[in-house]
Amino acid sequence: MRHKHVVRGGLVGLWLAVAASVVWAPHVLPGGSALAATRDTLRDSLLVSESVYQGWKWFAVYCFRCHGEDAMHPILPNAPDLRWAVSPTGANFPRDSFVNTALNGRLDKGMPAWKVLLDTSAIQELYLYVKARSDGWLKPGRPHRASDLQTKSK
Repeated sequence: MRHKHVVRGGLVGLWLAVAASVVWAPHVLPGGSALAATRDTLRDSLLVSESVYQGWKWFAVYCFRCHGEDAMHPILPNAPDLRWAVSPTGANFPRDSFVNTALNGRLDKGMPAWKVLLDTSAIQELYLYVKARSDGWLKPGRPHRASDLQTKSK
């Protein structure tokens, strides 16, 4: 009898783990495949600084639900394509305007204020990520740092 409870408990635990991975899957952007140790870092379009990488992480947690994966193809109608927002050929928001908008929001447009969850330095990192996407040198997908490549090759 005890064996059945252990088996059922194990199955319930497995089911909960699978269900949790499905529920939490939207928090991880697609394209987060394992790093290849043989990447040519001189031509690697996903190799970024620590600040840009942190900005990507903030974006993946807080922003992509409205502004779209990889800062493109916004999901909500009022949410701008952030690559355009910081582009010289688009709205050309300076960093200070971007940071101010992210901290204080634009409630009339549906943009929440993030100052409760993110500080100015986190929003500046977020700006660096969006700017890298806007400038075109950072391609879509999960970026990585040089330290990730060194760790992976060991």
